[in-house]
Amino acid sequence: MNNESTLTARQLMIFIFLISVGTTILVVPSILAAESKQDAWIAGIAAVSVGLLFIWMYVKLARMYPAMTLFDMNEHVLGKWLGKGVTLLYIYVMFVLSAQVLFYIGTFMTTQIMPTTPIQSIHILMITFTVIGAKLGVVILARTAEIFFPWILLLFFLLVIFVAPQSNIKNLLPIGEASFMSIARPAMFMIVFSFFPIIFTLCLISKEAKFPARFAKSFFYGGITSGIMMIIITLLGILVMGADQSARHVYATYALAKKISVGNFLQRIEVTVAFLWFISIYFKLTLYFHVTLKAIASFFRLQNYRALATPAGFIVIVLSLMVYPNVAYIHIWDQLTWVPLGLCFGAFHPALLIGIGYLRRKRVKNS
Repeated sequence: MNNESTLTARQLMIFIFLISVGTTILVVPSILAAESKQDAWIAGIAAVSVGLLFIWMYVKLARMYPAMTLFDMNEHVLGKWLGKGVTLLYIYVMFVLSAQVLFYIGTFMTTQIMPTTPIQSIHILMITFTVIGAKLGVVILARTAEIFFPWILLLFFLLVIFVAPQSNIKNLLPIGEASFMSIARPAMFMIVFSFFPIIFTLCLISKEAKFPARFAKSFFYGGITSGIMMIIITLLGILVMGADQSARHVYATYALAKKISVGNFLQRIEVTVAFLWFISIYFKLTLYFHVTLKAIASFFRLQNYRALATPAGFIVIVLSLMVYPNVAYIHIWDQLTWVPLGLCFGAFHPALLIGIGYLRRKRVKNS
């Protein structure tokens, strides 16, 4: 039986699922439909297929350096000073990513649900819960995710059941009209948003939180489950609203939930469906924030990262009001900056650690 500091396979799978869904379910369906049109679901399938290869790489990395965080791997493989330089880069990037996710939450709330509420109040409230979650630790967060997971699945199935009768199969025709690049570009965008954040879970390994013995299955099951959900959401959006309408909405999934109408009396319940997104986005924000604290603690050799939570929370609040000058800038950043930046952290960096590790082992074996 696992001890209290070890995540169960189920808890790790749910945690992977939530951080993969996160902001992806809000912004990716519209981007897939904008470029791939009615073939957006094909781009989603391609993204999940390639994303599983990256998950395999993360599992391989975790097995090569067991009981090490990503920051320990940096110093072990790259050397003390270069490793600390990479960790310092992680501190900067994780602060920015935490602020971005917080901005997504505030923008969605103030544009779709509570337009008269100041965005600062949303940010303060959300970062308060995030700081509490970071202080409680990864194991407590994973147990909390385990409680919310059945409700998330229930709301997702209700969305599918209530919206599916409005589907029009003609919205999918003609199939296969999109070019290779029209499939590849949005698929890469989905991979960066959905699968690359999984690499940051390797920063959570510590005496307080250990991966289960069969953690590889948790990684793959969590990635596959989130991928299937994204494909279904994208497909439903095209079937119900059409590719053009799905592309026009910034939050295509929320627009899809507004289509729920049962017997002309069960209507305008999209806010309850939005609960699904709030929970997943919260866990993604908490992951980023937690990794930020662990990176700072690793860089300065601090034993207790929890003492950093409150001051770091204030920094994230201020940065969240500066990271995006306006909503239009979000699309520029996401497509022109975040994709290559995500490739550096989600593909190049782990591949470099694995490659250097193989070369060292081969050299030791030959000698």
